Amino acid sequence: MRQIMQLRINTRSIFAKIMMSFIAIIFLFVSFNLVSLGLFRQSIHGEIITYNDANLTHTTYGMEKYFDLLNSALVGLYLDKSLGELQKSKHYYLTAGNVIDDIQKLTLNPQLYLKNVLVYDVKHRFVLDNSRGNRLDVMFTEHYVSRSHTPDFWQQELMKAGSDSKLYAVDSFSSDTASRPDANSEHVLPYLFRSKLYPDYEFLAFIDVDSFYRDYHQSINNNFYMLSPQGELLYSSGLTASQPLPELASGKDWVKQNGNYYFYQTGKTTGLTYVNIIPGSSISNRLLKLNVTLIVLLFVTVVISAALSVLFSKRFNNPVRKIVESIRSLNENKDFALGTANEFELINANIGHMIKANQEAQRSIQHKQSHLRNYSLMNLLKRIRIEYQETDAAFEADSRPYRFILFQMNFKARYWNEIAGQEERTVAYIREYLIQAIGHAMTGAQTFQIETNQILSVVYLNDGDDARLRSELDRIKAVLDTDSAYSFFAIAVSSYYENSSEMTSAYQEVLQLAGLRPFDDATHILQAGEVHAQPMLPTAALEHELNVNLQEGNDTLALQALRRMMTKMKKKNLSASRFHRFAEETTDKVLRVLHGLQIDNGSLSGIAKTIDKRHTAQELDEYFEELIGEAGRLVRSKKDTKDPIISFTLRYMEEHFSEELSLDIIASKLNITSGYLSTYFKEMMGANFVDYVNEFRIKQAWALLLQSELKIQDVALKSGYNTLSSFNRTFKKFTGVTPTEYRRNAEVVADGNSSASE
Repeated sequence: MRQIMQLRINTRSIFAKIMMSFIAIIFLFVSFNLVSLGLFRQSIHGEIITYNDANLTHTTYGMEKYFDLLNSALVGLYLDKSLGELQKSKHYYLTAGNVIDDIQKLTLNPQLYLKNVLVYDVKHRFVLDNSRGNRLDVMFTEHYVSRSHTPDFWQQELMKAGSDSKLYAVDSFSSDTASRPDANSEHVLPYLFRSKLYPDYEFLAFIDVDSFYRDYHQSINNNFYMLSPQGELLYSSGLTASQPLPELASGKDWVKQNGNYYFYQTGKTTGLTYVNIIPGSSISNRLLKLNVTLIVLLFVTVVISAALSVLFSKRFNNPVRKIVESIRSLNENKDFALGTANEFELINANIGHMIKANQEAQRSIQHKQSHLRNYSLMNLLKRIRIEYQETDAAFEADSRPYRFILFQMNFKARYWNEIAGQEERTVAYIREYLIQAIGHAMTGAQTFQIETNQILSVVYLNDGDDARLRSELDRIKAVLDTDSAYSFFAIAVSSYYENSSEMTSAYQEVLQLAGLRPFDDATHILQAGEVHAQPMLPTAALEHELNVNLQEGNDTLALQALRRMMTKMKKKNLSASRFHRFAEETTDKVLRVLHGLQIDNGSLSGIAKTIDKRHTAQELDEYFEELIGEAGRLVRSKKDTKDPIISFTLRYMEEHFSEELSLDIIASKLNITSGYLSTYFKEMMGANFVDYVNEFRIKQAWALLLQSELKIQDVALKSGYNTLSSFNRTFKKFTGVTPTEYRRNAEVVADGNSSASE
């Protein structure tokens, strides 16, 4: 109080002028604001509404253009050559790899904001994404797990009839192998894209909704909704969706409720409704910000009343003093007197120091979080169903080099016949034995079960431990061989690894090694560097021979062709995985032949399920004998069904194939139209008449080509072709080689068989 009185005394002659000037400035300021608000209140409010409405219009336009772009990209994927060849490809998995490459290119396009694209093959119920392919149920059970959308939900959606594309509510997907439910999850907007022009495929695009929203949303507020054409909430940001949105009056594009402004726009392409929510306080704040125009008036008043700055400084002295005192109480140097430093410089210096300290703390936290993430990733594999959890601390601290050892168990036919149903108990006994055996021999080793038939050991090594490890594995193999009548193992030993960050690579390596085991039913130790993958033999000629013989119902020749191929594979010492893949591909080819002949192949499904239980060449030969024998029986059964029109057509073709042959000639002899005969023949035989005749003629040419004294031109004439070029073109279409190459290959095979017999 005394200081205030002293101030009034010291400034008595000027105080009144300063106060009057200050009051005049206030009066001018208030008058200007009253006049400004009176003139512009209504127009300003309307302009702000128009501005926010325009923002939403631009947002809607951008998002609709994005969905147009995404639809175009997905249509382009429909038209992609690799996807087009997938259905008719002879090598499904090879073509599927090309499709996966195309998906990767699509997801790498930054303009599409795609986390991933799932291509659903409707016919095979198979799903491809940018890194893998799997069955529909496995893909959503293991790789895309969601709490909101179950695997059954996606199966129903993808298998549901219809061609309408659809957006689903934002969700997070994760892998079921994650240690936490939310680990590796991705916040995406699922978009199911269909086309009635391409019913064989459906696309499920996972849109990175956060990036998409960040780049396309144009507003200073983050309260945004995206609604489906049915009014269902697909995405929201900012405010929660706990309160329902107000209804919009007809002819209006915004509504005010509960102090908030709701702006609506509906996309013309997608039918989606976009909603921006602007708090009423935000509108008011914008109105207040418009008063910045008074800055000119304030500047003039400051110039006119410079003396007012003294009083203004004094009026602000108290809060500034409190700030300075607070800073001093926190400052290590508490001995300097009040006023020894400029208060604003002191505040500025300390604020800069506090900002710098905060930045350093943030960097330190980020550095520690980075270390924690690294430790979490390194411990991820270690903690999968690991035994003896009390040793975790020592285990994590172990920095010795290590190897992975994978024990992959396979059961033989005798096991399934005598003690089926005890697989889980059997594997548990083996696991406990391996824990004791390896843990006793190798200090710090950890053994745990990772799959139904897979047991993994992480063995840490010191100098000289490799020899002891190999000796222990030989002893374990001898023990496991005591039950060789019931089971056998693939024991895969990885390379030498030094860093915990390489555990994923080590695990992948032992999985690959296990797939390279020899094709027999004995236990093998597969050491990295000692076994290598062999390239698969070409099967184009085999596939053609198999197709021809099956279509004729000649299962004996088809089986002979398969046995020749298996003989070559055994000579090449191909792995068991190669044999199983060959069996799967052959089964698929047989089913496609029966499908092309319109023959029900349901009786083959039971046979096809036994591929995984065929562990030797003899067992696989028995499998082919069952499969090809049943397929041949089905084909012959259909061919035995007599049809007068088809019988006459086939008989006439066989008798006159070397002459001019057409539908018109045969139709005239049957007193029917050529169009009716063409349709009837394709329906009954599963092939066009021209293709059937060409294939029959080429079969006759095969036998003639084996007669080396005949010229190629003579073979063409005897087979019904008037020109050599037409014969060569058709022959290569059906066999993949020219007539000359076919004759040369046949001679090489004959010479090889002669050498083998000698």
